[in-house]
Amino acid sequence: MLVRDAIDEFAIAMRQAGRSEVTVRQYKWHLRKMADWLTERVGEQLEEISRTLLREWGAALHGWWGSATIKQAVCAARAFFAWCREERIIRADPGRALKVPTVKERIQRTLTADEVQALVNACDLETVAGLRYQAMISLLVDSGLRAAELCRLRMADVVLDAGLLTVIGKGGDEEMVPFGNITVQRLQAWLDVRSAAEGVETVFVSLGGLTPRQPLTTSGLRNILRRLGKKAGVEGVSPHAFRRAFACISTEAGAPSRVVQKIGRWSDIRMVERYTMALQARRLYKQYSPADFVEKRDQKDGTRT
Repeated sequence: MLVRDAIDEFAIAMRQAGRSEVTVRQYKWHLRKMADWLTERVGEQLEEISRTLLREWGAALHGWWGSATIKQAVCAARAFFAWCREERIIRADPGRALKVPTVKERIQRTLTADEVQALVNACDLETVAGLRYQAMISLLVDSGLRAAELCRLRMADVVLDAGLLTVIGKGGDEEMVPFGNITVQRLQAWLDVRSAAEGVETVFVSLGGLTPRQPLTTSGLRNILRRLGKKAGVEGVSPHAFRRAFACISTEAGAPSRVVQKIGRWSDIRMVERYTMALQARRLYKQYSPADFVEKRDQKDGTRT
């Protein structure tokens, strides 16, 4: 069987199993890249792929991408070859030769409360676009929504009076997410001027470009946030920076980690703790700064003399 034909069948099987379209698209992209590399060396037949050749491919990845992208590529390959073995397309699973790399932790961009306020202040509320921007910002930081979740959000999913919305999460589960009074007001202001094409049910729609009054896309959302960040003088503004900001600012406001985890819909509380650890350490450290202690001690001694 040809490698690319097997990849196409695997993608169909993933969709049938209920995997998200984002996951299917990402896996398929990595597998096609892998197929290009493999077919240059052994041709297009799936049966010709050996464990040694797959290891060579896995080693080559380290010259192309970062550890997180490599991990995703390796996981895609392992899942693909395991499925081929299960479907008896191949007799042995060469994917077992691939080891999933450890992703090194990096300090990830989050937004401070001051930066969020600067973004809000950069919205021109005399314009329809400004009202939309403010509603987006408020909802992102208030609920921890992911980019795709915000763009898929339908009018029927939002209950303004209750400050609740229904969201379909990464695993396909339907969950209720609360948001605060300020977000209620800003969403209402946007909905009062929202104009969508017939049949468009999403809360946020495009205002210009090639598809006005159509559902806002994730790439459109990212572009909006980048432009707004540039206007406000805030660097690194992205949907996921808002998701991290939700965790950090909620914690700063006094919310327990378990509450933040539940509302943000993280399966592992360690993700919340990872985002908020630096914030908590900084807050506590202000009490124990050696430089501050030396300065205060010097001032105290000076007063005595």
